[in-house]
Amino acid sequence: MREVEEKRIIDAAFDVFVREKIEVTSMAKIAQAAGVGRATVFRHYPSKLDLVIAVNSAKWKEYLDELDRNRPISSLGGISAIDRFIFTMDSFIDMYINHKALLQFNDNFNHFVSHSGVDRKKLKGFNASLLSADTRFIKMYEKAKEDHTLRTDIPFEEFMRETVHVMMAVCTYYANGFVWGADENKDYIPELKRIKEMLISFAKNK
Repeated sequence: MREVEEKRIIDAAFDVFVREKIEVTSMAKIAQAAGVGRATVFRHYPSKLDLVIAVNSAKWKEYLDELDRNRPISSLGGISAIDRFIFTMDSFIDMYINHKALLQFNDNFNHFVSHSGVDRKKLKGFNASLLSADTRFIKMYEKAKEDHTLRTDIPFEEFMRETVHVMMAVCTYYANGFVWGADENKDYIPELKRIKEMLISFAKNK
């Protein structure tokens, strides 16, 4: 019963946060959307920050669990580092197409948390929800040291910032319409694919 109630609150909160943004949304609004009392929401999540972190943790876990079912980490052994990298780039474009709300919410989440003075311990659950993705990236870089299909002259953290994080940021900006001359009716997938190709060119071992 508790898990069902928490999922109901999290799903409702996600929808409201995406539609109205975290900063201006009250816990009362979340309770109304979830069809529960305000006290029920606070019983599960003592503060809006706790709820926001729980929502992002749950939604990323849902997305990554689906990815793991479709492409288990255990199946990657024979796949080259460059092919893993291309799959990652394509995954972000797929997020832009099919999981735009997650990109929009995650961007708002980062802004909200960074301005909340959050105790990093509160993010432990959220960081744990990203373990699957982190594992994939580390294994990709380790594979590159073996097959030399990706450049490893750049330290892992820097490589991630300049490639994977850039692609995610670009897809997020497009998802939010934060691009110059944006037209909500325009198909931006060709542009994202061209950006992907630029990043692949940069990431390839020469």
